[in-house]
Amino acid sequence: MTVRSFLLHSAIIVGMAACSSAKKEKEEAPAPPESLPMEVLSLDNLDAFAAPDNNWQLAGNVYVNRQQPQQMEVKEGKGILAFATAKGNSTLRTKMEHGDIDLELDFMLSGQAGATLLFQGKYPLQLKDSWLKDSVTVDDCGAVEGKAPLLNACKAPGLWQHLEVKFRTARSGYSATGTTEAGFERVVLNGRTIQQEPSLDSITTDTLLKQVQTGPLGFLVKNGPVAFRNIRYKTYNDKRAALTNLQYHVYKGVYKNHDTIKLLMPVRSGQTDSLTYRVGDKRAQLLLEGKLQLPVQGEYVFSIRAGGPIRLMIDGKEIANNGGTRDYQRAFYGDTVLTAGPHDFQLSYANYDECMVLLYEGPHIPFTALTTPASERLVEPSPSMEYVLKGEPAIQRSFIEHRGKVDAYSMSVGAPVGINYAYDMVTYSPLLAWHGRYIDVAEMWHERGEQQLARPLGATLDLAGIPCIAELSSVKAPWPDSMRVDSSDYTNRGYMLRSDGLPMFFYTLHQWKVEDYLHPRQDGKGLQRDVTVTSNGAKDKAYWLLASGGIIEKLADGSYAVDDKNYYIETAVKPEIVEDDGQYRLVLPLETGNKTTDIHYSIIW
Repeated sequence: MTVRSFLLHSAIIVGMAACSSAKKEKEEAPAPPESLPMEVLSLDNLDAFAAPDNNWQLAGNVYVNRQQPQQMEVKEGKGILAFATAKGNSTLRTKMEHGDIDLELDFMLSGQAGATLLFQGKYPLQLKDSWLKDSVTVDDCGAVEGKAPLLNACKAPGLWQHLEVKFRTARSGYSATGTTEAGFERVVLNGRTIQQEPSLDSITTDTLLKQVQTGPLGFLVKNGPVAFRNIRYKTYNDKRAALTNLQYHVYKGVYKNHDTIKLLMPVRSGQTDSLTYRVGDKRAQLLLEGKLQLPVQGEYVFSIRAGGPIRLMIDGKEIANNGGTRDYQRAFYGDTVLTAGPHDFQLSYANYDECMVLLYEGPHIPFTALTTPASERLVEPSPSMEYVLKGEPAIQRSFIEHRGKVDAYSMSVGAPVGINYAYDMVTYSPLLAWHGRYIDVAEMWHERGEQQLARPLGATLDLAGIPCIAELSSVKAPWPDSMRVDSSDYTNRGYMLRSDGLPMFFYTLHQWKVEDYLHPRQDGKGLQRDVTVTSNGAKDKAYWLLASGGIIEKLADGSYAVDDKNYYIETAVKPEIVEDDGQYRLVLPLETGNKTTDIHYSIIW
């Protein structure tokens, strides 16, 4: 090899390596955040609270026996705020004061317990053991002053429940009447919206000054024990960004490569006082540029949605780009750190479908639109089409959402007693379970029914949705987390309806024959699962998976708290708790040879 060819060969290798490295770096680049992080209320000690009394303590773990009302066991440690006594009452207030606030936390109630969150120390949101109540009132969990929750989304005593609240404070001098009332813009309990924009009586008296009311977050307990953890929040003020010196340029044609317009002359230009696609033309490229005036320094997150290619540039740097899609319902994000004051702003949009939305979030600034409301293309919501159970069970094949993805092989099963579940017909495992009403089928039937989604009408319990039987070398071997439709080891043998109208599923894994029947418990407190596994001469070891997820604990009453006290498994069999890289499994070995293993357990939430 000559020196020249050697150098050329080396350059090609180096170039290929550099391209490969750049490609790998691009593939591994983390996705931009979709929101700024929340502040954490530290529970390493009680320093975040004003004058806590002796009824409050920190804990590393707590346990509630759901069969015993008003009882809680506390394990020493930190990270959990506990009021562990059934007697007395107490109000604990934060040193932090807030006006507008987004709040998230987990709470746990003992049987018959109740507490109240006091926003600004005076606006109450009720937390109460309302588990399994058919209808809820102003005295139940999630109620605010004079307004009952929209539905009962409560879990059983002793389980952690997740709460999300958007609270907006009263303001004076902002309206013709002099005040605006405080209110809960949204309350979400265990994934379901239970309050939507109920206003509260305003206690504001100053009608002259534009001032925001503030006050502490209070934890009021009249009927314990209760516990809280993972308390996070964002507080907001009234400072906002502004666009100035805004100009528009309209170009003939639409381009995915936004730099193409640098080679073109605009067909027209002008000034505008609002950020909207309406200053442009259909099937034309629009460039909007000016100054973005920011009130404070810090990290900012931007969100864009558009019916066509769109790109946001700030100070000559690309912040967000939708890659040219025309999916105007899908948001794309970008984040950057910016100083207070003016910044060069540029938004380029190829107008295919007349939708252009730009939002931003900043330090103590909630997500706010920079574009006008008229610049958004609204999607008409599907009407509600509830599948009402009329005294007998129902089965509906459809798609269903599970852990952020659409499962195309699901079956929704509903029982008139208000215990429902969704089952995957490829992995042969339950995906979801929920109490209350059955499903909304509007997205299966309205217009073209393109999404084919059935939506549960209760607060759903997400289950693992992975295969429940596996042949493994040992109980600690990795468990299969999925099953491909085109290369499944399972053989589908269908299902039959039992005398109660509910399905029993049949399938095989190699020589293992499985019969799987899920039905409501007699007491209505959860799902009973009855499984029969016949080995048919199988010699390899096989195991049954009762549950998997985060931490699994065996409780004093013999049941198991699964996925960090997300739900209970109650069983007479003796499964083993297996830990694998931070995840836990509840596993039972199966009989080999020509034997039958009967497995009975309940899922309670």
